[in-house]
Amino acid sequence: MTQPNSDHLTQTDAVADRKPRIALMGEFSAGKSTLMNLLLGGEPMPVRITATRVPPVWVTFGTEAATRILEDGSSEALEVEGFAEAPVEGTRLIQLAMDADILQLCDLIDIPGISDPNMKHEDWMGLLDEVDCVLWCTHATQAWRQSEAALWEQVSAAVKGPNYLVVTQYDKLRAERDRARVLARLNAETEELFAAILPIATLDAVNAGQDEEAWKASGGADLVAQIVQALVALTQPESALGSEVHSGGKLQDEEHPLDADSAIEDAPDEEQATAEAASQNRVVPRRVRPKISNPERPPAPPKELPPLSVVTPLEDH
Repeated sequence: MTQPNSDHLTQTDAVADRKPRIALMGEFSAGKSTLMNLLLGGEPMPVRITATRVPPVWVTFGTEAATRILEDGSSEALEVEGFAEAPVEGTRLIQLAMDADILQLCDLIDIPGISDPNMKHEDWMGLLDEVDCVLWCTHATQAWRQSEAALWEQVSAAVKGPNYLVVTQYDKLRAERDRARVLARLNAETEELFAAILPIATLDAVNAGQDEEAWKASGGADLVAQIVQALVALTQPESALGSEVHSGGKLQDEEHPLDADSAIEDAPDEEQATAEAASQNRVVPRRVRPKISNPERPPAPPKELPPLSVVTPLEDH
């Protein structure tokens, strides 16, 4: 299973040897855990909890298991169902392994609300050395506050991306005029800070089920397409697809809106493995799916993963 590396491999040399790592970040109650559950197609992450109750959670592909990595580098097994009850004090991170399609393409890291004054700065800053791409979550009704902009200066200095601004709970903005106003402001205030601005009606995406039109309307399909593009860019940076931000706040070609299939049409042979897997399995960064089989969707292929290794403690920053 892909592991946090105490040697802090750089983004340029590490991604060639492992799966990319995508972190979900943002201030407290920005919808990170709900978005994580959406991407995983399940509900492993607790929601509606205090910002400091759960330490950073690193989710990898593998047989279901939970491990607490302590600050001294030691580790201890946890019950999967109760990993959220692990004490924050003395814990560097929780490592959660599970079977989800997206985890065959990348690791996901849920970093708790980093604006909480009770959360030590090094608890989340130290993890940035391990991250390749950030989905910065901001709540639509109070999007991109000054405190977020200040925090992003620190994050963006450590993670070159591609990084994305995900506007969660977009369904809370009922009027089209309000949505257009928020997107216009975000485009103006975050110009060149993110590869794309991705509004998503989170609850609509969760409830879309197998309804493709509802899934697209929620913004979920655009989010998946951008994750596919990010994975291609991270594994083959010299062939990153050309795109631009339009007035709607999504990164895509003006004449050919991006989806998971078009993202790989012109990709070189070397990057087909990552991109085709994303397209064929729909990456399943899809809504929390009902527990039913889908005859049109083949099962994900098994994948050999290296064994768990003990994480050495981070140096203080």
